[in-house]
Amino acid sequence: MNLSFWLNDKEYKISLKETAKNQIQVSLGKRKFKVAVEVLNEDEILLNINGKVYNTIICSNTSAYSICVNGKSFDIEKKSASQILSAGAAKKQKRDVKTSMPGKIVKILAAEGSEVNEGQAVLILEAMKMQNEIKSPQSGKIVQIGPKAGDSVETGALLFTVE
Repeated sequence: MNLSFWLNDKEYKISLKETAKNQIQVSLGKRKFKVAVEVLNEDEILLNINGKVYNTIICSNTSAYSICVNGKSFDIEKKSASQILSAGAAKKQKRDVKTSMPGKIVKILAAEGSEVNEGQAVLILEAMKMQNEIKSPQSGKIVQIGPKAGDSVETGALLFTVE
């Protein structure tokens, strides 16, 4: 059986092969592990991996697994392949940032071509006598800045594009 899982946005592919009753060979890349499995109850198993024993408790709900291995806890989100792929695509999309109200551009804080982080202020828009930092919705490169400092903008005007 071949499986894939993601950890910190990196995909890992593993292969599981039953070699005997309650024994499997796990392959991760070129590394191979002999695993003996002893089921203690519905939620608890003992794993003997290459001679080292791991007491493992697995709890599951609709959105995640909670796994406790020798007293150390791990939470693993349940995501379908389409959720993972769409999240990756959303991060790499070109995003247009438009104003939700008319105002005046007070200051441009980032130049076209510069790299920005998600949440980083790109420009300052004055609207209704208040100055508002307009922030990047994602990390990426500023590919276009529409207005210049001093320009007036209408509702829905393109402020900048980040990809």
